[in-house]
Amino acid sequence: MKQFQKKMAALILGGLTALGATAAAHPIRTPEGNMPMVHWAVVESTPGDMAKMGEVAARTVGPTAANEAGTYALYGGIDAENPDVLRLIEIYESYEAYRIHASSEGFQAYRAERFPILKSLKILEANGIALEQKAEGVGTVVLMHRYEVRPERLAEYQKLAAAEAVRAVRDDAGVMGMFVTAEHDAPNIIHTMEIYRDEAAYQSYVESEAYGEYLRGLSSMFTAAREITNRPAHIVLSAKGLQK
Repeated sequence: MKQFQKKMAALILGGLTALGATAAAHPIRTPEGNMPMVHWAVVESTPGDMAKMGEVAARTVGPTAANEAGTYALYGGIDAENPDVLRLIEIYESYEAYRIHASSEGFQAYRAERFPILKSLKILEANGIALEQKAEGVGTVVLMHRYEVRPERLAEYQKLAAAEAVRAVRDDAGVMGMFVTAEHDAPNIIHTMEIYRDEAAYQSYVESEAYGEYLRGLSSMFTAAREITNRPAHIVLSAKGLQK
């Protein structure tokens, strides 16, 4: 599994070239300053074959995606409770950039080779609320959430979540990235990904006064909440699309 995680870093867990570094929070945006295209992919392998699928991805689509200017980031985590399930947030400059990625020779080879071991694939279109990360670094702890927000409090939630994403990435050295998205067809259903340098960084964040204040601000906003823990990862941050 450790070898698999290293290979996944080449693509599936964000192995795209990093350029420069600062400690600031950087939003991911298009050259025009707009939110990029975002979707989630939930990939399930046939039992016990996720490692093989990762090896195929690293060998085929990985090198292609690393050279695609419009493929901004592919970050993901393997479910701790079901290691046959991988969830990815995919960020592209535009639908055209996604089309280029999906039609590339590397991706077509990946799709063909994974077919015998692909149990299911679900693509969830989303809109970005906050896409914040450091300019470079590595994260080993990945946490995801699914929230259902009371519709009448959605605007309030979006404002709080966006502000906390910026603050956490900017102020907490171990918070590598905060990504908050809403389902395109059901905007009160929220999907998030948080990337931390390590377990100590995660604990420092959740025990901080600022995080406690944020949680108090969210009081009574949700009608449902689910936390998804993931296996230890090795996410190399991409610097594509970052605003300085």
